[in-house]
Amino acid sequence: MPAYTKTHSTSHNQPPMSGEPASSLPPNELSIEEYKRRREWNRGPIQDLFPRIPTKSLDRVLDLCIAKPFTYNLSQAKTWNARRLNSVVVAHVRHAHTNYDKLLREEHVERFEARRRSGEQLWKVLREWCPWEESNDVLRRSYEVTLLRPEERNPGDAEWDPMDIDELSECDEDDPGDPMDLD
Repeated sequence: MPAYTKTHSTSHNQPPMSGEPASSLPPNELSIEEYKRRREWNRGPIQDLFPRIPTKSLDRVLDLCIAKPFTYNLSQAKTWNARRLNSVVVAHVRHAHTNYDKLLREEHVERFEARRRSGEQLWKVLREWCPWEESNDVLRRSYEVTLLRPEERNPGDAEWDPMDIDELSECDEDDPGDPMDLD
C-alpha cells in the first residue's frame, strides 16, 4: 500500500489519484487509520462467509462496506451481520460478475427483470465463494430477496431492505442519487 504523506481530498466514488489503487483511498470523512481499521474489522467476517472470495473482489466489498457504511457489529446478532455482509457481496457480484449492467444499459431491461435474468450467474459465483451449507440459508435468502420487487417480499423482510446495500455500477459513479435506486 502506498505511503500517505498528504491528506486526500478524493471522494470514495471518484477515481484514485495517479498510481494509487482505489481500495487504498479512504472516503473524505475518514482518517487513513480509521479507514484501514474498518477494512480489517470487516475482512474476517467476510472471509468466514465467503472463504473463496478472490482478493480483488474482497477489496471491493470492503470498500463498499465502508461506503454504505457498514461495520460488523458485535452487539448485533450474527444473522443480522451475515445478512448485511451477504447483501454487500450479492450487490458486488451482480455488478462485477454478471451481465446485469449490460442488460440495464444496452438492452434497457427493467431492473428486476435484469436481476432475474442474471440470477443464475450470480448464484453460481456465490456458491463458488461460499461452499458451506450452514451459511447458505442466509445467503440464499439474501440472494432471493433481491430478485423480488419490494411489494413481493415476505413481511419478515420488511425491516431489512437489501436495496439499501446495492452499489453503484462501475460505469455510473458520478451521481449516487437516491440510495434506494442505485442500480
